[in-house]
Amino acid sequence: MKKSSLFLSVIVFLGSYLLAGPTVVDTTLATVNGEAILLSDFNRETAPILEQYQQLTPAEEQNPQDLQKFKQKLLEQMVDERLLRQEAKKQKITPTPRDIDAGIAEVRRRFKSDEEFQQELKKTGLSEEKFRERIKEQLMVMQLIEREVKSKITPPTEKEVQDLYDTLQKINAGEKPNTGNTDQDKQLLGLAQALKRMSEETIRARHILIRVEKNATLKDKSAALKKIKEIQDKIKNGADFAEMAKEYSQDPGSSSRGGDLGYFTHGDMVPEFEKVAFSLETGKVSEPVLTDFGYHLIRVEEKRAARKVSLSDVKNELQEIVYRQKMAQAYENWLKDLRAKAVIKINPIP
Repeated sequence: MKKSSLFLSVIVFLGSYLLAGPTVVDTTLATVNGEAILLSDFNRETAPILEQYQQLTPAEEQNPQDLQKFKQKLLEQMVDERLLRQEAKKQKITPTPRDIDAGIAEVRRRFKSDEEFQQELKKTGLSEEKFRERIKEQLMVMQLIEREVKSKITPPTEKEVQDLYDTLQKINAGEKPNTGNTDQDKQLLGLAQALKRMSEETIRARHILIRVEKNATLKDKSAALKKIKEIQDKIKNGADFAEMAKEYSQDPGSSSRGGDLGYFTHGDMVPEFEKVAFSLETGKVSEPVLTDFGYHLIRVEEKRAARKVSLSDVKNELQEIVYRQKMAQAYENWLKDLRAKAVIKINPIP
């Protein structure tokens, strides 16, 4: 396994393990081959995930039933994690001290200082020794998956890649995916949309934004328009558009890049912005454009005409997708077999 992948996995699991403190004897939610998962373990390890779930889910869509289902799914994942750790220990998989040190170093780099890292350990009740053990366990699991699953995956065949390409083309022609698996259908729809975007007319543009609220007073709108016209005059007199964007644009997402919005196609931007951007000649700067965000100046940097995307254009990407699909299916089958051999009991979450 590549070390970069290994370290990424360590970071992914950091949330649950960095927050895992001392065990408290309380309600048992599940047992995996005799190893208990306590309610306190569950609450501690899932707290940041549940917090993020509640932040990202609109209030009107939050309800106790869906939250309970989400918690149950998290518990199932914890069961799988315990099962994988047990199997790794059973197979005597042992990461080298060098790999563990590198994993810890990768995690430490996520903190601004060593002092901040130490404070986080203290807050969660983890000693450095215990934290090192957590990192070791995660590396063990990654190496287990490498041995039992990833190393046994065969490279995608020409036919598999061609079949995926043909399927995506059919979806873009109006045929609905019907794999019998909802998640796979959603993935195919997403891939088909990405392929379609590659074939559409695309432009790369910069913009300068002076914000003004949609329902702002006439006075505020006039002030914003005056300011954007002053910037426009500076550009007409030779000022560099990108430098003006860095200095004046009120779009935090693009101002530091000189207003660069990257490549986009029809439907990506609000209609008023899109209409002007796609009508501009390359290198030209628009008149002020009013949208719900405020006033914009737009400069088109590059245009790409609509084209047919051939298999050769996307072959490498599709090979990677097929490989990941095979990997995911093989992992699912292997984990299912591992579960079938284990003694697992899961209780309802109170």
